[in-house]
Amino acid sequence: MANALTANNYIIRTAVTSVGLVAISSPVQAASMGVVDFESGFTDRQFINSVTANNGNELTFWKGDQTPTSLPEIAKIGWPYSAFGPTDGLTLQPRIGNFFLTDGPSESVANNYFIEFSQAVSEVSVDLLDFDALSYHGGPGVATVTVFSDSFSTVINSQDFLSSTGAGETLDTFSISGNSNAIKSLSIVYSVNGRGDVGTGIDNIRFKQFEASQSTPEPASILGLLGIAAVGAASKLKRK
Repeated sequence: MANALTANNYIIRTAVTSVGLVAISSPVQAASMGVVDFESGFTDRQFINSVTANNGNELTFWKGDQTPTSLPEIAKIGWPYSAFGPTDGLTLQPRIGNFFLTDGPSESVANNYFIEFSQAVSEVSVDLLDFDALSYHGGPGVATVTVFSDSFSTVINSQDFLSSTGAGETLDTFSISGNSNAIKSLSIVYSVNGRGDVGTGIDNIRFKQFEASQSTPEPASILGLLGIAAVGAASKLKRK
């Protein structure tokens, strides 16, 4: 005879055996992975505010200088370019597909990227496109990626990533964690010798859903649950 109860994110299974009542605890399901790659349902130069990932987490996107102020847009690889030359990432197609997110054409004002998650995550990776390190303002370029526990206010981790040194269309991938803390937002601030880059892109945003630290229930809690299960088991035996 077996019963199952839930406590502290654990499944407590109780079973009556020949040697007494046994309890087995196991975590509820593992953290789910999510991805946003902009490959379905988008058009060139479409402004984007929010996108729902494959696991249901909704990501909200902004661009701006040091704070989010306006919406980024979708760029389709190939001519005419709407992000960066010469081919809007055509040379990167095997790795990024046909669409990505951009701050605008190369002749526009330099912007940074800001992302918010409707559900907290524990780690994030993003592809950075055409963050020029050598051909723009003398390089090298640095992307400062910062994660926050709220809406771009409370920093929980920040790392600098050195971009590629090629003068052509480049792709760099970074990953960052919340150091066991829940991530609710992320900023990507890029500079080359103190100046912003223009005509960049981001793509293939992958993340792991945050799960609070799970620990084995206290002995008293387990005994209480087992007591409830034992009463139920005894009641059923009496009725037989």
